[in-house]
Amino acid sequence: MLTADLIRPRIRIRGNEITTQPLSRTDPLGRRTADELIQLFQAHLNQPRRELGADLEEYEGDRLDYPVLRGLAKVLSDAATFANEPLVDPTDLRAALFTRAAERGPVVAHPDLLHPPIRERILSEIAESFGLTPAGVEHTIYADLPEEQLLLELGPKWTAQELVGRYNLELARGLLYWASEMRLTVQGGYKDLFKYLKLFKLMHTIRALPAGGYAITVDGPLSPFVQATLRYGFQMAKFLPGLMLCPEWTMEADIHLPWRRPQGQTAKPSPLYYRLDSHSELRSHYTASAAYDSLLEADFAAEFEAKFGGTQRKWAMAREDEIIPVGDSVLIPDFSFTHIRDGRRALVELAGFWHPEYLRRKAWKLRQAGRLDVVLVAYQSVNTTPETWADVPGEVLLFASKPIIKDVLAAVERCAVLPSPQKGA
Repeated sequence: MLTADLIRPRIRIRGNEITTQPLSRTDPLGRRTADELIQLFQAHLNQPRRELGADLEEYEGDRLDYPVLRGLAKVLSDAATFANEPLVDPTDLRAALFTRAAERGPVVAHPDLLHPPIRERILSEIAESFGLTPAGVEHTIYADLPEEQLLLELGPKWTAQELVGRYNLELARGLLYWASEMRLTVQGGYKDLFKYLKLFKLMHTIRALPAGGYAITVDGPLSPFVQATLRYGFQMAKFLPGLMLCPEWTMEADIHLPWRRPQGQTAKPSPLYYRLDSHSELRSHYTASAAYDSLLEADFAAEFEAKFGGTQRKWAMAREDEIIPVGDSVLIPDFSFTHIRDGRRALVELAGFWHPEYLRRKAWKLRQAGRLDVVLVAYQSVNTTPETWADVPGEVLLFASKPIIKDVLAAVERCAVLPSPQKGA
């Protein structure tokens, strides 16, 4: 993540709108800088971080575009692996070395008649007691400090163009450090979206849109309802690539830059308007979920298409296209079935070979949802009893080895209803 000092110089404000100033992927200077930084990092593999830092300072020199250079270097550094694995604990080694020096000392840089040269002798004695060489002691004594960590791996093998793209993403999500509210509209990709909303513990509300999709309002770090604003701001920024996994999305946010208030003025300035959407050049580096979560779901979909998906089909099947809010969580049924002629819909949730606690949680969500248009198709095993699914609304179909598609469609026929514009709100 970029720090505020690397984001601030790349902010552009026009009227009440705010954006970042991304690097063009075709800009020769930006691409050359990115390429040279990649080469510089490669040249420092297995070298201490302090040497890399010194060479970065030398490379920067008196360049005026240092915020960009430092930002690109920060992206590379965050993706890299720095570590050290000394043969002995540096803390123990320092304690022994300094204790011995205190007993024999003082140890001085320039020995004279009053201060004999004892440094090498102390190093040799400590090295022998720890099974090291004197050079090993010199290398290990501060090996636990960050600047002495070695650059072990570079992370992704970015091209210069890919590094520029990732830098632009880091700029874009960095603005969310200062958001009071984020408003999203999304179409599809709901499982990944809510996985990251939950992972980063963002407070949100959901509303179904009449034309399809959902509107989601997320409290920002500067919302009056949020505590620990610094950490929450990082969490919101980390969430943005998860939103980008949705096929269609828009994001609007209210941004309050802390340095915009003129000195001596008590009234807060109006928030700045920040907008991104799925047509931008920004791309997520998060991995999208597989098409199906299990072989059971994949087989179910394939069998439906083989037996009932031809030109004479009555039902159109879709994957995870409706959200049902349940308390502080959501239920996203595995499949929806929409009648081709009259538009009636029913949802199908598969519960297969899962842990008992997972199944109990699934049953609780279904009861809380209270939806009569949901068909639960559950594997009957030693992990479940009839009581597991007691009082679950809609219909419950149990199967011994695999679901019977015609029975599922019969239940869909019985449960299907015309969709309401507010369903899922």
